[in-house]
Amino acid sequence: MAHTHGMDEDHAPGVLVGLDGSPAADRAFVAALMVAQQRNWPLRLVGAFMRPVVIDEYNPRALEYYLHGAADEVQARLDHYSARASEAGVDATTRTFEGDAGRVLVEESRSAHLAIVGKRGRNRFAGRLLGSSSAKLAAHAHCPTLVVPEKWESEFAEELLAPSQHLASGDEAADEPLSVLEQSVPQQDHRRTFANVAEELNFDSEIVVGVDVRAAATEVVHLAAEAAALTDRPLTLIAAETLNAHGWYPDAEHHRIEVSNIRRGYIDHMERLAGELGDKNPGMAVRWQFFNGSPAGVLAEASRTAALVAVGTRGHGGFAGLLLGSVSQAVLNRSACPVLVVPTSHQK
Repeated sequence: MAHTHGMDEDHAPGVLVGLDGSPAADRAFVAALMVAQQRNWPLRLVGAFMRPVVIDEYNPRALEYYLHGAADEVQARLDHYSARASEAGVDATTRTFEGDAGRVLVEESRSAHLAIVGKRGRNRFAGRLLGSSSAKLAAHAHCPTLVVPEKWESEFAEELLAPSQHLASGDEAADEPLSVLEQSVPQQDHRRTFANVAEELNFDSEIVVGVDVRAAATEVVHLAAEAAALTDRPLTLIAAETLNAHGWYPDAEHHRIEVSNIRRGYIDHMERLAGELGDKNPGMAVRWQFFNGSPAGVLAEASRTAALVAVGTRGHGGFAGLLLGSVSQAVLNRSACPVLVVPTSHQK
């Protein structure tokens, strides 16, 4: 069942927001409100509850009482957020559904410009194993999805709030380095410094977008640039390849081989994109970097300091993990900052 309040959502695609009462969902609402204000879009606030598994059907009145109570509780939460939107001058509709939240949000995303949802917990495998609502939405959404994680807290201002990512260690560390091999321009002085963050992996205040030279779609890069323009932040394009992971290529650093002779395609691709973005956004600071390392490792580590990380979905198939793609799923599961997931191979 569904309860609808406010204007007809069919005529107002706007921003879809999934709200479940968690702190991450509250952060998702704040982000959605900012986007709605900047783009003059309405909000569509959605909540869902599950019907309990009832083995004994002898008391249908008790079940009906529970369902009405759950619906009222979800609707009250949505009404609270709707009031906050109204105070900020943003139109909002609310919809309460009975059913799986992830499935509901995917269906609602068919008529949205952007979907925003919070991500609970810090388990790097949570989305992969538990089938969370954020993972389902990011994998199957029919529009770009912004996943907002919980906020990290730290008592030490000189250290980064989020801990370092799970990178290769022990015997595998030598086979998976993480270093910049080539870049357009050095990083700027606007960044803060942190004792527990490597200088070349510090993307403080920047919008970071993962670039895949094998994917023809550039929508993810242009949407990242749009986010950078809206928030007045610099944009950094990142590509990464573990050049000697399987012995196919010599260690570029050890043998002092120029990366252009090994991965010239990456550099040419990023230079073209940076040029397009510079022409389209004359005042925007745009740079690119090419890393020797796994794309998931580099982008997940970048999420510790970046304001936003944007990735595309390059997977295939009906299962969430396959459709989302290994890199985008790894970044989504491990991210410490909001992640914008852009469908690049999704068939509606």
